[in-house]
Amino acid sequence: MKNRIEGEVKKVKLQRIHLLNTMYNLSKNIQIMGILNLTTDSFYSEFETSLEIRLAKLISSDIIDIGAESSHPGALPISSDEEIKRIEALLPLLTENIRPQLSIDTYKSKTAHFALQNGFEIVNDITGGKSVKMLNVVAEYNAKIILMHMQGTPNSMQDEPVYGDVVDDIISFLEKRCERAVKAGIGHDKIIIDPGIGFGKTISDNDKIISNITKLKSLGFPVLMGLSRKSFLQYNDDLPSERLATTISLNTLSMLNGADIIRVHDVEEHIKVRALISRISSQHSGELRGY
Repeated sequence: MKNRIEGEVKKVKLQRIHLLNTMYNLSKNIQIMGILNLTTDSFYSEFETSLEIRLAKLISSDIIDIGAESSHPGALPISSDEEIKRIEALLPLLTENIRPQLSIDTYKSKTAHFALQNGFEIVNDITGGKSVKMLNVVAEYNAKIILMHMQGTPNSMQDEPVYGDVVDDIISFLEKRCERAVKAGIGHDKIIIDPGIGFGKTISDNDKIISNITKLKSLGFPVLMGLSRKSFLQYNDDLPSERLATTISLNTLSMLNGADIIRVHDVEEHIKVRALISRISSQHSGELRGY
């Protein structure tokens, strides 16, 4: 009888562990990356608000990602000189009181060099380290780099994107780009990968990526998810300004699926989500330890 009871208890414990593993695949250190656009043509812009106010809203984030060129579908490129001019206007506001790490959202090596010279620590490259010059600059400064997958260019990426298997294709691309970055002298621990939600992807592609973050993590690098207020979150033709609820919903799912960094416009809301997810997952772990 005793053996039978112990067997049932063990069975229930294993079922609970299986359930916990199915429900949560949380990163041990989820980071919130706030978005600061220095452009006037972003798909979601608060440009009518002063730069000081927009920066203040991001102070609680772990990382602030600063972009001086739009990369939304149909966006056209600008020169490095124009990017640098926009970043220079921001520099006086980046005092020692700024606690988050600073990331520069650029694929241009000249812009990255300028940013890293001025206190930035991360380069967010939407071309996935296509430029050897970019890789060399990042290695020179011992900085971190975010390697993103994109099919095509911002101007053409949403023109009927096609994949064999979107997740497998992204993994193959990022694996090669990570190897290239390491060969250029960038440390393994300095690389972050981004599957590029909305960058040459259909709605179905984006959904599949979110469901397969665990597969992306098999490459051995932290995974960044950037889906904030994008068009695939649209419900009843709503505008980007109306997509906070759907953004939070899918970022919550992304965190539960193992995302390490969540790139968002709405920092405080996602800090609250992270705190609650952490609390609830800890309670589940406690129940398991109690068996």
